[in-house]
Amino acid sequence: MPNALVYILIITSYGKKKSVANKLLKFNQIEDVHEIYGQYDIIIKVSAPDIKKLEDFIQNNIRTIKDIQATQTLVVSDIPIK
Repeated sequence: MPNALVYILIITSYGKKKSVANKLLKFNQIEDVHEIYGQYDIIIKVSAPDIKKLEDFIQNNIRTIKDIQATQTLVVSDIPIK
């Protein structure tokens, strides 16, 4: 079970939502990718063993995708145990 979990809201360049979603699907750290309506275009669920690895992944992979204009990262503070 991951120790670091975030949801990231993404705004893409006009007409690039599907292209960005397909690029995001290639990363193992990304558990879910959903296209959405409203202010944001995509929401993703990202997990990692610790917050440092998560920060590195976001900085070096998510934020380098050309057609991502802006992101909003929501850090999960509690992961329920089943």
